Amino acid sequence: MQAQSPTTYQIDVALDPLEVRMQPLNVTPTDAQQRTLREQSGWNQWAANHPRWRSIMGSVTGLPHRAFGPAIEVPGSDLVSRAQHFVANDLVDFGIGFEGEWTVETKTGQHDWAFAQQTVNGIPVEGGRIVTKWWEGQLIMWGADWYGDVPAESESPLTELAQMEAATAGVEFDEWYEVEMGDQAWVPVLGQGDELDWHLVQKWMVSGRDGAIPRRYETAVDVSTGEIVWRQNRVVHIDGKWSVPAADGKPERAVLRMGLDRPADAMVISGVISSQVHEMYPYEGDVTLPMPSLSLPITGGAVYTDNEGGFISDASGPQLVSVALEGRWSTVLTNGSTPSLDVQFEDGYNAMDLSDLGNLKERSAYRSVSLIHDHMKSYMPDFTDLDWSIPTNIDVAGECNAFYDGQSVNFYDAGGGCNATSLIADVVWHEYGHGINDYFYSSLGYNFSNGAMNEGYADLWAMSLGNIAEIGKGFYTDNEDGIRAYDQEPKVYPQDLVGEVHADGEIICGAWYDTHLLMGGDWMQTMSLFIDAYPGLQATAPNGSEGQAFTDVLIDVLQADDDDGDLSNGTPNDLAIVEGFDIHGISVFSYAEIDHNPEEFSPAETDIVIEAETFIIFPYNLYFEAVNLWYQTEAGGEWTQVVMDNPDGNALFTAQIPAQPAGSVLAYYMGITDDFGGLSAVNPVAAANESYPNLPHYLLVGVEPVLINDSDEYSDFGNWTTGLPGQDNATTGIWEEAIPVGSYAEANDPSSVVAPTQDHTVGFAGYAFVT
Repeated sequence: MQAQSPTTYQIDVALDPLEVRMQPLNVTPTDAQQRTLREQSGWNQWAANHPRWRSIMGSVTGLPHRAFGPAIEVPGSDLVSRAQHFVANDLVDFGIGFEGEWTVETKTGQHDWAFAQQTVNGIPVEGGRIVTKWWEGQLIMWGADWYGDVPAESESPLTELAQMEAATAGVEFDEWYEVEMGDQAWVPVLGQGDELDWHLVQKWMVSGRDGAIPRRYETAVDVSTGEIVWRQNRVVHIDGKWSVPAADGKPERAVLRMGLDRPADAMVISGVISSQVHEMYPYEGDVTLPMPSLSLPITGGAVYTDNEGGFISDASGPQLVSVALEGRWSTVLTNGSTPSLDVQFEDGYNAMDLSDLGNLKERSAYRSVSLIHDHMKSYMPDFTDLDWSIPTNIDVAGECNAFYDGQSVNFYDAGGGCNATSLIADVVWHEYGHGINDYFYSSLGYNFSNGAMNEGYADLWAMSLGNIAEIGKGFYTDNEDGIRAYDQEPKVYPQDLVGEVHADGEIICGAWYDTHLLMGGDWMQTMSLFIDAYPGLQATAPNGSEGQAFTDVLIDVLQADDDDGDLSNGTPNDLAIVEGFDIHGISVFSYAEIDHNPEEFSPAETDIVIEAETFIIFPYNLYFEAVNLWYQTEAGGEWTQVVMDNPDGNALFTAQIPAQPAGSVLAYYMGITDDFGGLSAVNPVAAANESYPNLPHYLLVGVEPVLINDSDEYSDFGNWTTGLPGQDNATTGIWEEAIPVGSYAEANDPSSVVAPTQDHTVGFAGYAFVT
């Protein structure tokens, strides 16, 4: 079978011109930046008391965004008291204090969660929170996105009318609905350098219709200036019209048909309800299948059908009953009306085909909504926020799309070269998947804000129910192709991140799908990991911060797979998970560091042995390749690479450099390479940079020190005098003997060092001559 070309997007058409995105705050720091932030934040002191714990530092807060390691016992009688104790006794050393309310999640997966929202004078700080994860009552992960410089108040606010006018300025709708005022929040945005600019914003929901597409723009307006800090459409859709169909079809996979025959014993009204529907795709013929969860308002014994369409009422017949196309989880509406049918029920078993109840589009959508709700409940039985009958609107004005608006799922009729989207089961499942994302995060007190995560996870809900790798087959009337395919060339972060949520969502959904395949293709196993990682608040990252969100997902998936509360010793499916995510450019940074005490002198005509120590731990050990040494025997010459040996399998690595003649100056540095071509833990920091590299280590061959002056322990040259007395008239660049204070072109980025942070020679006090 020929491979199908990947789905592509007309980005200039698909991007919403009214959307306003903030510049990403939490770009994951490089390995070198991580080291600096760990040293500055106090992390190293905390980690010294908690062996094998690792952290991913937040570039803006300078605090651990995610810290994880072997389970820690924390005193307390319940989850909240343990979380409170941890903050009061551990996070206080990071300058964090919190005495407010905690939100807990204990309904999904093997882990419990406790979240704390940062507020200032009762106003929440956008993105400011403490996250803790617990395994059998022990702490296995925490994160502190906590801001220390939030203003206490803002400048004089504009009137509410002026704020509303700012929220609606430039917005043009064919039909306006309403403008609603929401909550306030403190929002940090990047200012000059590494400074944050703080905005106190008022949130407004601006709703209307643009053509056939409804809009509900959450708009954050600075209360003092009227500036739009962000604007995002909270209506999410399948985006079929804006995608370019690919070439070849895929093998079809369908949901297993449910059994029909389940006769009852008692002489009461009982039986099974079925109907003609499209099971999966509009190009397939309609089939007769059970109608699950359908409401049967039988007098004296109202009942719902079960998953197989079966029912047993307490009432006796015969009865003529008006049956509407509504049930526990879906109420079908076309032009505001729910189709109904008068049905004659007899005593005993009634095997009934209700193919006259509504039309094929209405019945197919009803059944698809009922199936995806039950699919969700099979993995989250204790989550009840979606246990109600969602309005399922059929033949909404427009074409080539479908959407979820926070209160209903909506499907367009055939037109514009597209089939009716109500006839495509996985499109219905996708839209309901948005509802699952929305209501589950709302149950935690947060918004499922990241559009790429929302689209990717809506696809995953659909794929896991249908056992499919392609979304929307049969979307177009002239072929059987879909609109997104996950068994083709993978989308990779960051090069395939384009700023369009459907396209960007293929990265995270693709990572899940490839992990699913690498683990053996068992959806029960895959979804158990998904559900355990689901409460991790990864999708609270704003649009544009997908790198942070995707990495958080990977860490949570590895912990979901862990079976002993100790991520540092690996997990049962770690190789499959790490590879599945790395296929899409999502990986956990290298935490390894190389410890090396450089020698400055070496004998001539003798092989030179360089020693270093490093600990390669999980998850980096899964894709560790080698510790390497690069050396150079003359300035400007070629660098020679040597793989360092690990003879005893411990932390010691050695490399042997051939003997060099007396007078040689040998330059060298070390680093760790991985299976994916990455280089990390370079020692000295940034020595491997192609542009503006840091100085390497230097070794003098065949010479011995005679006199040493290091400004600390040795002053063999006597006392130095700075400046030339009576002649030095310099006013700048004055030399002095002092402890160096480093500087960087980019804050906290050692690879952009301008002035070194420490004395070159290791001495008692660290003094050096500086200017």
